[in-house]
Amino acid sequence: MRSRTHLLNVLKIVVGLGLLYFLYTRLQDPAALWQQTLAADRWMLLLALLSHALAVALSASKWWLLLRAQHISVPLTRLFAFQWMGIFFDNFFPAQVGGDVLRGYNLARDTHRTADAAASVLIDRFTGLTAFMLAAALSSSAILITGGLPAAASSQELAFLRFIDLRLIALGSSGVAVILLTALALLLSRRTKVLVERILTRLPLGHRVLPVWQKLAEAINAYRHAYPAMAVAGLVSLLIVVVTSVTIWLLANALSPGSINFVQVLVINPIIAFLSVIPLSPGGLGVRQVAFAALFVSVGAGAELGFLVGLLQQMITYLVSLPGLLLWLRGRGEGESSPATPGFPDEPSA
Repeated sequence: MRSRTHLLNVLKIVVGLGLLYFLYTRLQDPAALWQQTLAADRWMLLLALLSHALAVALSASKWWLLLRAQHISVPLTRLFAFQWMGIFFDNFFPAQVGGDVLRGYNLARDTHRTADAAASVLIDRFTGLTAFMLAAALSSSAILITGGLPAAASSQELAFLRFIDLRLIALGSSGVAVILLTALALLLSRRTKVLVERILTRLPLGHRVLPVWQKLAEAINAYRHAYPAMAVAGLVSLLIVVVTSVTIWLLANALSPGSINFVQVLVINPIIAFLSVIPLSPGGLGVRQVAFAALFVSVGAGAELGFLVGLLQQMITYLVSLPGLLLWLRGRGEGESSPATPGFPDEPSA
C-alpha cells in the first residue's frame, strides 16, 4: 500500500512537470519570458508576495472565528503557525489533504479537544471551497455571457483553450458548490447523526467507529447555532478571493503594465483556483500554468504572459509557505510528533 502511494505521488510530480514542459515548448518565444521577468517591477513583485501572505493570514483568522464559535480559545498567533505549516505541506507534498490533517492534529494537541479540532477544520474547508466554487461558477458564466475570446486572439493561442471548457467549468463548479452546501446542511442535521448511528450499529465493526462519529457529530452540531460566525467566515473567504486576485493583478502588471485590469483578474482567478484543486499534481503545478495561459488568452492578455504569471505565482506560493517548514522543524525540536504519525491525541478523561 505504501509503495503504491509513493508511485502515485511520483506520477503526480511527473504529470506536473510534463504539463509545464508541454506548455513551455509551445509558446511563441519562450526565451523572451526570462528577459521579461528580469525587467519586471521589483516593488510590484514584492507587493504580490505580501498580498499572498495576507491571504494566508486571513485564512488563519477565518479559522480563529470558527473556533470562537465553539468557545475554543486559541491565540491567533498559534493558529498562524498551524496555518503556515499546513500551507507548506499542501504545496510540497502530493497529498493535498495533508495540510488540513496537520492543522487539525496540531490544534488537537494544543486543546486536547480532538473532535472539536476536526470539526473546525472541516467547516473551515467547507466555507472556503464553497466560496471559491460559487465565485468560479459566476466567473465562468460571466465569460460565456460576454462572448468569451476576443476577436484579436491568434489561432495558436486558441489552441490553449482545448484544455479548458468554460461550460464544463460553469456546470462543474456550480455542481460542486451545491454538493458542498448540501453536505454541510446534512452534517448540521440531527437526522443525519441519528441515521449514521443506525447504520454503524448494523455494521460488523461499526461499534468501533460509532464513538468517534458521535464525538465528531456533537462537535459539528455546535455550529447549528453559529450561523453568524459561519456567515462571517464565508465573507472572509470571499475577501480571500479578492486578495489572491490582487496578487495576480500585481504580478501581471509587474511584467506587462496595463496588460490586464483588476476586474478581468477577479473574473478568472476563481476559475484557476477551481482547476488547481484537481489532484493531478502537487500544489497544482503544471495545471495552474495551463489554466493561466488559457484564461489570459480569454481576456486578450496572451498565453505567454499567462504562463509567466502562473509560474511566478507558483514560486510566490512556495516562498510564502517556507516559514511553515521552519515552524514545523522547530515544533519537532520541541518534542512534537511528526505529522506523518496517524491519529490524534486522545480526548481527556472526565
